[in-house]
Amino acid sequence: MKSLLSIIFIIFAVNSYASHIVGGELYYNCIGGNQYQVTLKIYRDCNSTGAQFDQALPVTIFDGNNNNIGDFTIPFPGSVNLPVDFNNNPCISIPTNICIEEAIYQQTVTLPNSSTGYTLAYQRCCRGPNVTNLSVPEDQGLTLLGEIPPNNVVVCNSSPRFTTYPPLLLCSKETLQFDHSAMDPDGDSLVYSICPPYQGGTSFNPAPNPAAQPPYNLVAWGAGYSSSNPFGNGTISINPNTGWLTATPQVVGLYAVGICVSEYRNGVLLNTNRRDFLFRVLDCEIELSAAITPQEDLFTFVSYCQGLTIEFENGSQGGSTYQWDFGLPGNNDVSNAFEPTFTFPGPGTYEVTLIVSIAQGCSDTAVQTFVLNDEVKAEYIPPDPQCIVDNSYSFTGGGIIPPNSSFIWDFGQYATPSISTNLNPDNIIFSQPGYHEVSFTISYENCNDTYIRDVLVFAEPSIAFSVLDEEGCVPFIARFANQSYAHTPIHSRWNFGDGSSYDVSTHPTHVYQDSGIYTVNLMVYTDSGCIDTLYMTKPNLIEVFPSPTSVFDVTPLVQEEYSAEFTFTNLSDDYDKQWFHFGNGVSSPINNYTYIYPEPGVYYPYQIVKNEYGCRDTSMKKITVIPVIPIMVPNAFTPDGNSRNNTFKPILYKPQNYKMWIYNRWGELMFLSEHPEAEWNGNYGGLPAPTGVYIWRIIYYEYDTGMPKQIMGHVTLLR
Repeated sequence: MKSLLSIIFIIFAVNSYASHIVGGELYYNCIGGNQYQVTLKIYRDCNSTGAQFDQALPVTIFDGNNNNIGDFTIPFPGSVNLPVDFNNNPCISIPTNICIEEAIYQQTVTLPNSSTGYTLAYQRCCRGPNVTNLSVPEDQGLTLLGEIPPNNVVVCNSSPRFTTYPPLLLCSKETLQFDHSAMDPDGDSLVYSICPPYQGGTSFNPAPNPAAQPPYNLVAWGAGYSSSNPFGNGTISINPNTGWLTATPQVVGLYAVGICVSEYRNGVLLNTNRRDFLFRVLDCEIELSAAITPQEDLFTFVSYCQGLTIEFENGSQGGSTYQWDFGLPGNNDVSNAFEPTFTFPGPGTYEVTLIVSIAQGCSDTAVQTFVLNDEVKAEYIPPDPQCIVDNSYSFTGGGIIPPNSSFIWDFGQYATPSISTNLNPDNIIFSQPGYHEVSFTISYENCNDTYIRDVLVFAEPSIAFSVLDEEGCVPFIARFANQSYAHTPIHSRWNFGDGSSYDVSTHPTHVYQDSGIYTVNLMVYTDSGCIDTLYMTKPNLIEVFPSPTSVFDVTPLVQEEYSAEFTFTNLSDDYDKQWFHFGNGVSSPINNYTYIYPEPGVYYPYQIVKNEYGCRDTSMKKITVIPVIPIMVPNAFTPDGNSRNNTFKPILYKPQNYKMWIYNRWGELMFLSEHPEAEWNGNYGGLPAPTGVYIWRIIYYEYDTGMPKQIMGHVTLLR
């Protein structure tokens, strides 16, 4: 019974506190004498069946170390229903089922000066299952808090508060622009941001009193949502300086959104007022909407200094007539075109108005600000590259240059002069080779444009080369790396010192066929840029050592396995040490050696000789040890299923593919296979063959020659 009552209580608590509070904020005024007037604005859904406003709203007080030091309650002050407005657009049919009421709780409390400050907190549950952007929203509550800074930071601070209640309705796929600004009694600097709301009470503790100890958890977002993107595939942003909110939700739903205003004094953060609110997005019936594409979003927009002609873009919908006013005195600045092109009389800031109407008399108005300046465009053609030696560059400024413009060239730190205010400066000298970034800026009234290009100064050529290895054995392959450098193509000519012809490759490879010590010469030259010819000689760079010659004899070359004795005779020249390797992992350093192979096979013995310089040579032979019995064929088998002698299968000394045919006494083919593991199980056509004598024919490949060889015989099948 007790468990049942607990369940009923939890369900009652969730239903009581779910879906009725849709948001709120907490702020305070310091009224002197350590007294603070604390205000909580609570917003409730009038159509909700959940609990009413708190009759005694509890606020918990924590010190700066998050210790609970007290609480107070504020009696219910009554509530008022808020009017629903959508950008004052008369062409939007506002749904009749939207109802939000506001209660403003206020209480004066005394809080002595504190070196740690205070946190005031109020918590409730829950947001209800119909919140679109939260994970398990029916178990995520709300926390409103205010932070009073320590007295060593500021004495008697008042927190910022929003000047209007939040928008009660947003239309899907429509842009809402809303003044969400706040004011601060102390005149502190305010910064606005989209921020995540805090969690609060839960279904197990729907009305925490006292409130839970700070810090508080942020809400858990559903998949695809975040604090900066609470509308998912919609957009929302707020100007950090003005609090101007722009939102374009795409999908109908109920969205938890946090709007923060933080106050700073002398760069120090004092407090953040976090307004928590559920934004309701509906599919509104919009009959008409006026919209002028902002200047910076125009297809042709590059900067505010593109001249005085604007090709306007009309983003309105539902209209039949259009009236443009371009913000000039008189009546000569109007147009009835859908997307007019207008040339303004001079630079300035203009308020452009568009009134869109339909025949039924409904109209909507849009206003956009356009900033116009004479067009300025900087350009220049980089001068041709010059050699660093005696260089002198001239520049010619170009582009679209209004009269009385000013200029500045920046040639970089390695130029003399490094700055010029002439339109066409000359005799610019660079002290370092390479690419130099040169900028040309035109300034005219409020406009300027900068054009940046790289100017190349050729470096004087340099010569250098190296070789991968400087010594080796005949034939020695030397790989040379040309490390010479120039900005223009380098031509090379190599002399390797061995009497060979010249090589003009950039990075040549040369083979030294004779032993000796060689001097290498390189000449490089350029025929453009910095023109020069350079030489480099590296005496005695390459040393090539003589190589030995490996020669040996083996007798005989073919033996049978039971007399597999072979004699190895060393016939090498100019060697210091030698080794015989017999092709089966066995070796010997003895010059003349007789070796007996323990197994038949084809072997490739080889000899390695080495001289006093470490140079080597290798030679190889082929020998064959022939097996006496290359294949064995049984003469009977018993396929009776007793796991022994159940198949007819030849055994070859050397694994190989072989062909096997089996015939009965009348010459009928009983079995054929070319598989290396071919065997006959005594069946024919899926049935056991009868007991009797069968003829077999096998073709296999000889061990030493690889030539095919055919053999035939009889086998007896017994059952």
